[in-house]
This record gives sequence, structure tokens and C-alpha cells, in this order.
Amino acid sequence: MGGLPAVRQLVFLTDDLPSTLAAARRELGLNSGVKDEEGMAELGFVHEVLTIENTFLEFTAPLGPDTMPARLLARRGDLGYMVVLQVADIEQTKQRAADLGLEPVMETLYEGHTITQWHPKDFGTLAELDQIRPADTWHMAPAIFEGGSTEVVQDVSAIEVAVADPAEMAARWAQVLDVTVADDGTSLELSGVSVRFVPADGAVGLVAVELPASDPGKAGRTSRLSGVDFRLV
Repeated sequence: MGGLPAVRQLVFLTDDLPSTLAAARRELGLNSGVKDEEGMAELGFVHEVLTIENTFLEFTAPLGPDTMPARLLARRGDLGYMVVLQVADIEQTKQRAADLGLEPVMETLYEGHTITQWHPKDFGTLAELDQIRPADTWHMAPAIFEGGSTEVVQDVSAIEVAVADPAEMAARWAQVLDVTVADDGTSLELSGVSVRFVPADGAVGLVAVELPASDPGKAGRTSRLSGVDFRLV
């Protein structure tokens, strides 16, 4: 995939996965997705990943009441859980982060790809930075691409992350990802997706997702899924 780094997958946490998946399919026109039941169970989750075309929406729920995600839901309710980015060279990315005193909380191989996760206090949301080999594929390929649908929406065009200091967080992401902060001082452009940092007003982390409506007549509609606003533009 050219133009890296890129926003590739957004992860959401809910206490009612069947209802949330049904709403996502209904409101966004998406098909049934793919699962890694064994891998996610080891982390305390159940999940399903829905495909648009080249961006993916992963909806998760706790596997049981004594899991980390269940405790997080008890504190915060349904929420935008994680932003997953694809980078061209994870070692260079990690070095730029280290220059700021940042380091991943997790690094592992998944299907031969290097994945790293970073603490929300460092990136404003739980963030995953992945190097995929080859760069034009994604996790769980080829199956993940087979159910994609653009009948109602096109690939994600923007996300909003609520933080205490939007300008500071935009500068941090820009340095780690080796990109430029936009003229507004609080957003970045990552391979066609705008990442906007907005002032935290109660909720923090991933709070909104924008997707172009396949039918322009449906632009302006907002759906609330897993505590996050999905806006058709």
C-alpha cells in the first residue's frame, strides 16, 4: 500500500456485540466480517472485523466479566478503543518515538507481521503501529477483503481523537510518523485520512469517524455506534 503511514483499522469496545454489529451493518451497509476467535480469546475479547474496502472496523466485547475489557467498560462504557496504523518501517518509527522518550507497551509478530501497541497516555488513544509484509495486504488476508462493501459508505476519510492538548498531540504523532502537521496545528493527513485532535470534553480517545456517503443524498447522517459518532459526509 502506497502513501504510508495510513489509518487501516479502528477498534471499538461494547458490552453488546450482537446488537452493535447489527447496527453497523444496517447503518453502514457492511457485510458479515471475519474473526480470529482463538487469538482474541487469549486477550479476553470476542470480536468481528467488518470491511469497507481498504479500511476496517473491528467491534469487540469482553469474553467474560473478569477480563480487562470488562473492567474498562465498567469504568467508561462503550467506547472507541484503538486506532491501528500501518507504517512502512516499524524500526524507524520506534526510533523516532524513542527520541521522545516513548516505547511500545507490546511488540509481537502476528502472521509474520510486526505489531506494536502504545499506551493511550502517549498517543491520546490506545494505538497500534504495524509493519505489514507485503505492504499492500492486511491482517487475516485474503479473507478480510472478501466481504468488503461500499454500498452505503466509502473508506474512512477522517477520525477525531479527543485529548487534553490537541496541538501537542498532533505534533507528537507527526514526529513519530514522520509527517507534517496541517496548517490548523491540530490535525494530520495520513494517506487520505484526516486525523484530527479535538479538545476533550468528557470523553477522551477516539470519539468520531467520518465516511463519505456512497449516495451523496445520504450525507449528513450520524449514527452512534459503540459510543462513537459515525458521520456520513
